Amino acid sequence: MKLKLLSILALTSMPMAAMAMPVVGDVVGTEPEAAKAALEKAGCTVNEFEAEDGKIEAKCTDTATQKAMEVYIDPASGKVTDIKSED
Repeated sequence: MKLKLLSILALTSMPMAAMAMPVVGDVVGTEPEAAKAALEKAGCTVNEFEAEDGKIEAKCTDTATQKAMEVYIDPASGKVTDIKSED
């Protein structure tokens, strides 16, 4: 009985794991459409892009928590360099 319950619990939590935010080091790309698609696939709905301190800043919403986030992308490599909660 416990094993069955644990199996069901594990399977129901899998979709949440798939909706995790991107992490530093993820490559999302430098073209707006590609970066937007990659971030949204990772669970971050993009509201807009801005240039900030030599980086691309994606203002987005974490779909799991509905928190406003800022994802910083290196314009040369397309890698995520930092993620901050928007204040």
